[in-house]
Amino acid sequence: MTQINLPFQVNQIVEVKSFIKGYRGAWFRCKILDMTNENGELRYKFKYLDFPDEPLDNALVFETPKGGTESQLMLRPTYPPHYHESEYVNLEGDVEPLVVVHDSWKVGDLVDWLRDEIYWSGEIVAMKGRRSCQIELLPKPEGEGEVYLGLCKNLRPRLDWSVEDGWKVPCSVDGQKSAKIVTSKNEDEGIADECETEKEQTKNATKQVEGNEGLRLNIMESESIEAAVLDIEELIVRLDWLKGKLKPDVGEGAKPYWKYEDYRPSSSGR
Repeated sequence: MTQINLPFQVNQIVEVKSFIKGYRGAWFRCKILDMTNENGELRYKFKYLDFPDEPLDNALVFETPKGGTESQLMLRPTYPPHYHESEYVNLEGDVEPLVVVHDSWKVGDLVDWLRDEIYWSGEIVAMKGRRSCQIELLPKPEGEGEVYLGLCKNLRPRLDWSVEDGWKVPCSVDGQKSAKIVTSKNEDEGIADECETEKEQTKNATKQVEGNEGLRLNIMESESIEAAVLDIEELIVRLDWLKGKLKPDVGEGAKPYWKYEDYRPSSSGR
């Protein structure tokens, strides 16, 4: 089975998702107090930072919503800093990983809406002037499925997070993105409004492979056993390098606390 290292530590501040009725699809700020593996089930004990009077909770790391079919990762790192484009251009120097969103929200944008110190995942379904909009929460069983009127200032772009890929901006139904992830101003290429189709992704990946001379195999020059052995050795080196690149960065000197012996999907908001 595939091993997954979860880069979470005791005392770390995280966001935790709920599937409890009345709070389905909502994200809470929490602090991890303990982590256990009980009968093959990973659990974490945490306290709610914005609700100090609530009792400590002991929840599963992976959970399937009632009536759902797929298990989901129920926690993720704290949400990265986010700015509108007009604010971002005035930032000085290089930047830590952050989220940049269009200056104007629009119908179809996937968002998290702050209400009562909780972020609720949904989609903008109508604009009500420049400062307000209607947000439809995620449909049941992953969300509450209701429509609310909210202030635009209380919105942030909805993001997905996974151990393998980190933070990603999901695409709306019409293939649009409302934000981008920026890791360096020097590499910033602007917000990509449209998502690549599966066909375009495959085409671009093929171009990258074709343009990488390092992938040229010895067997292409010679059909000898020695050439095949050299190719295998080179591929092993490449795989070791890729494993190092894909290993989650949990800080200097830190090691992933958890190791899970199964594949699980990301903590997607959809």
